[in-house]
Amino acid sequence: MELYITFFIIIASIFLVPIILKRFNIPGITAVMLAGILIGPYGLGIVDIDESLKTFSTFGAIFLMFLAGMEVDNETLIRGFKNSLFISLFSAVICGIGGYYIGSLLGLNYLGALLYSVMFASNSVGIVYALLNELDMTKSKFGTVLLGAVVLSEVLGMILLAIVSKISLNQGLEGSVLFILQVLLYILGLLLLIPFITKRIFKRFENLQCRKIHFVLLIILISILIGEYVGVHPMICAFITGVAVSEALTKEEHDNILNSNLNAIGYSFFIPIFFLTLGMNTDIGMLLNLDNLGILVSTVGGLMVLKVISGYLSFKMIGCDRLRSLYGGLLTIPQVSAPLVVTSVGRDLGVIPHSFYVTVVIMILLTSIMAPIVIRYMVDKYPLQV
Repeated sequence: MELYITFFIIIASIFLVPIILKRFNIPGITAVMLAGILIGPYGLGIVDIDESLKTFSTFGAIFLMFLAGMEVDNETLIRGFKNSLFISLFSAVICGIGGYYIGSLLGLNYLGALLYSVMFASNSVGIVYALLNELDMTKSKFGTVLLGAVVLSEVLGMILLAIVSKISLNQGLEGSVLFILQVLLYILGLLLLIPFITKRIFKRFENLQCRKIHFVLLIILISILIGEYVGVHPMICAFITGVAVSEALTKEEHDNILNSNLNAIGYSFFIPIFFLTLGMNTDIGMLLNLDNLGILVSTVGGLMVLKVISGYLSFKMIGCDRLRSLYGGLLTIPQVSAPLVVTSVGRDLGVIPHSFYVTVVIMILLTSIMAPIVIRYMVDKYPLQV
C-alpha cells in the first residue's frame, strides 16, 4: 500500500505542479524541481529518496542525454562543429581562468583552485538541453551549435577533472595522455560501430517496435558500461550513443514511430523523476546559512558573470546578433551535474573543504531553479526570429 501511495504522490506532483505554476510563467523543469523540494525530505518530508527512486532518477538523466543526442541534426552539428568547438574552448578558457583566480582568492590551494577552474569551465548538458527543448530551440541552428558547445565543454571538463585527479595521485602526464587517447578512441568507436550495427538490427525488426526499443536500451547500457571502464561520464556516453543511433534512422514512418515511442517513454516518466529527485536532494535550509556568504557571493556571482560574458563574446565572434549572443551566455548558467561531480572529487581528495561543497550545492539550487525562470521570461518577451 505504501509503495502505491508514494508513486501516486510522485506522479501527481509531476502532473499537477507544472500545470499550476505555468500560470506564473515558471518553466516545466523548474516546476518539477520545486515540486521535489516541496515533497522531499528537506520540505514536507512526504517522500524519501530510496534506492528505487535513485535508480529511476539515474536512468532519467541517461535517457535525457540519449534523447538529446537523438534530437541533434547530425548534418547541422557537423556543419556547426567549428563554431561549437570555438565557443566551447573560448568559454572554457575565460571561465577556467576566472574560476582559478576566484578559488585562489578564496584560499584554496593549487589543486583546489584547479578543480574550481574545471568546475567553472564545465557545463551541465542535461539541464541546458531540457531548457532548449522546452523553448523549442533544439533543432534550430542556434540550438544545435549551443548544444554541441555545451557537450564539448562537459567532455573537456571531465577530461580535465581526470587529469587533475591523476596529478593529485602522482600519476603524472603519461597517465593523462593515455586517458585522453582512450576517451577519443571510445567516442570514435561509438560513432562508427553503433550506426553500422543499428542499421542492420532495425532492418531485421523493421516493424517490431518493441524489439527495436529493447535493442536501443541494450546499446545504451553497453555504451555506459564500456564508458565506465574508460572513465567517461555516463551522461556523455548516453549523448554520444544518441547521436550514433540517430545516424541509423531514416525518415520512414516506422522510424518516426520509434522516435516518438522513445520520447514518450523518457518524457512521460523517467526524465521528470530525474528533475523531481534533483529538487528532493536540495536542502533549501542551506540558503539561511550566512557563515559562508563571501564564498557564496564570489562563486555564484563570478560563475554567472563569466558564463554570460564568455558566451556573449563567443557567439558574437561567430557572427550571431546581440540577442542570440545574450541567450548563448544565459543558457549556460544553469548548473547541476558537473559542479557536483567536481567538488565531490575535490572533497574526497581533501583539497576542497566542506564549506565550499555546501556553497556549490547552493549554487546548483540558485542556477538550476532561478536561471530557467529568468530565461523563460526573456524569451517570451524577446523571442528569437527564425
